[in-house]
Amino acid sequence: MPRAALSIRPELHRLMLERQRFLSHLARRLGVTRTELDAVEELSRRDGVTPGELGERLSLTSGSVSSLLDRLERLGWVSRERHPQDKRMVLVRLSAAGEVIAEQEIGPLDLAIRKPAALFRANERVVIERFLTKAADAAADLVAEQQALGEAATS
Repeated sequence: MPRAALSIRPELHRLMLERQRFLSHLARRLGVTRTELDAVEELSRRDGVTPGELGERLSLTSGSVSSLLDRLERLGWVSRERHPQDKRMVLVRLSAAGEVIAEQEIGPLDLAIRKPAALFRANERVVIERFLTKAADAAADLVAEQQALGEAATS
């Protein structure tokens, strides 16, 4: 493996670890779980998702998603509404209070990443984005492999 590739891995790992640490401390301070914060973060990036889509993104079972959404509704951070095209389906969205949590509490983490990114020229950011996309795609492929192995083991 080229030496340059080896130097990226520890820093990428450190970034992921510091992100996890930030969210863990934030969750403790807010008195919620990491999964609840992960859901708020995911919902802040989308304009309404089905519970199934949220469960897929967070690797949760349908029962776990239902419990999670119940807790987030009690906190006043999400709302469930009927899908405009298919009334049998439900969409989950952040409430105004959830948007405040996403912006004021989780937002500093996004800002911490955007600030150093702005120091790079546009062509450099394209390369960084391409690398991160390829790395995320490769990780997603590994997730799919693990899901397939898990399904095969339970069959």
